Order: sequence, then C-alpha cells, then structure tokens
Amino acid sequence: MHATVLRYVREIGRSGSIRRAALRLNVASTAVNRQLLALEAQLGVRLFDRLPQGVRPTPAGALLLRHVGDTLGSYERLLAELDGLRGLRSGHVRIVALDSLLVDFLPRVLARFATNHGAVSYSVQTAAPTAVFQEIVAGEAELGLTFVAPASPAVKLVAAVSTPIGLLTAHNDPLRRVQPVTFAALAGRPVLLQHETLPAEIDPDFAAFCAGASRRLLSNSLAMLGRSVQAGMGVAFFTRMGFRREIAEGQLQWLRLESPKLNALKLGLYAPARRTLLPAASALLDTLKTSLPELERAK
Repeated sequence: MHATVLRYVREIGRSGSIRRAALRLNVASTAVNRQLLALEAQLGVRLFDRLPQGVRPTPAGALLLRHVGDTLGSYERLLAELDGLRGLRSGHVRIVALDSLLVDFLPRVLARFATNHGAVSYSVQTAAPTAVFQEIVAGEAELGLTFVAPASPAVKLVAAVSTPIGLLTAHNDPLRRVQPVTFAALAGRPVLLQHETLPAEIDPDFAAFCAGASRRLLSNSLAMLGRSVQAGMGVAFFTRMGFRREIAEGQLQWLRLESPKLNALKLGLYAPARRTLLPAASALLDTLKTSLPELERAK
C-alpha cells in the first residue's frame, strides 16, 4: 500500500472531510477521493461512510486508521535513515504552534533553516495552548510551541522564553496613560476573544474577568481580531508575537496588565519525551532552540 495513499487516509480521518483533507494536503479533492475509492476497491471494504457534513470511518476504516500512524512513522523513519546513509538532509517535520507564531517567527526560522536543509518539507498547524501537547503525545507532530504549563510526561520542555500576555488596544486608547492596566479599569469595555482561551488555572482572575466581560466578538482568526481592535471595536488579550509590525508602526498599542501570572507567562519549545526525533526534526529543534531568544529581544 503506497505511503501517499495512507497519508490521504490519515488526513481524511483527522479532518472528517475529503475536502478539508485535500486543503490540508494541498492537493485536489478529486485526487484524494479517487485514491480513497481505489483503496476501498483494492481492500474490498468501505472505509468511510459519506455523510452530508463530511465522512465517518466505518469499522474497517477505524481499524485501518489505528495502524496508519505506526505504519507511516516507520516508513518515514526508514526514509530518514536511508537519507542519512546517503549523506542527505531531507525529511518531513510536523510542527504545531500557537497561531501568533505563524505570523512572523516561524516563517523566518524555517526560511533560515531551509538555506542548509533545502530538501526538508514541513507541515505547520495551529492549535490551542493545551492542544499542542495533545498533538505531540498523539504522534501528530514532532515539535510544538505553546505556553509553558504542566503537561504529560510524554512531552519534554526543551527551551523557554518570557512572553507575557498584555492588553491590545487601538493606538489612541487613553489607557496608555495608566500602566499596568487593572481588570477593574476594563469594566464595561467590549472585549474581543479567541475561541480558545488560556486554561483558567493560569490566572483565575483573568478567567473570571473574561467570563463576565461584554463579548463583542469571538473569533479564531488572529487577523480578524487584530483588525477589529484597530478599528476600535474593543480590546483583546495577546502576547506581542502576532502584532509586532502593527505595534511598531503605531497602529496598535500593547499595554502591560496588573497580573503577575500573565506577566510571568513563558513560551515553551516542546518535543516528544518517549520518541527519538528523526534527523530533520532534530536539526530543526536545535535551530528553534537557538532562535527563541529573538522573541524576547524584539520586544
């Protein structure tokens, strides 16, 4: 069974949709569907039930999906070891990270890494803070970037830098005159929030404020929230990482909050604790580790 077909099946199972799987794989949905139909014909069983809202694994499909991860992992490890014997620097690295890191930091680091590792390819996905750990534990990603927090023994913290969460406001917001900003000073202000927020245990006071705030906009789009803050629709809570250019150009302002816990937040670089990274992932891990301090220097 060809590895490409198994990757298609794995992505269909993850996405619950042939169309969404095709988007993530960057191939035509007709090609994904054609390969799935051919595999089903070869095996003599239906792997997914087609539903109005997507697809659902059949018992045979669920059985196949349980084995796909191990099969592809072994295959990719074999390819990496063969590349090592040939002295090549290829491979595929899967990264999961907070969405703000995809705006500037990760594109710069991957471009720099690619100058010496031109044959390496990447999958980069966003996830909520705690979901990053889950993706690494499940074997869906080799490397993760998220806020430092208690995590499974199956993941290890490789490096960390200070990345406090502050208040993102329009450039002319008078709150800039009084810092740090208290939650009491924000009473009655419309708040713009991401669908996925910080775990309540990180700062119970912040969690309580968000629960009782007037939520004007809820979105999972970083760009949407930033533009809405800029337009004066409300305030939001972010690190600087996704809005460095706008803050530097005076389009937005970032203000420190009166919250010791939010000010003490750190961004961590995580890797599997119980799996050996393939050469490409190990090399990228080293590059990310040395690059993390750039986030602190750029404040």
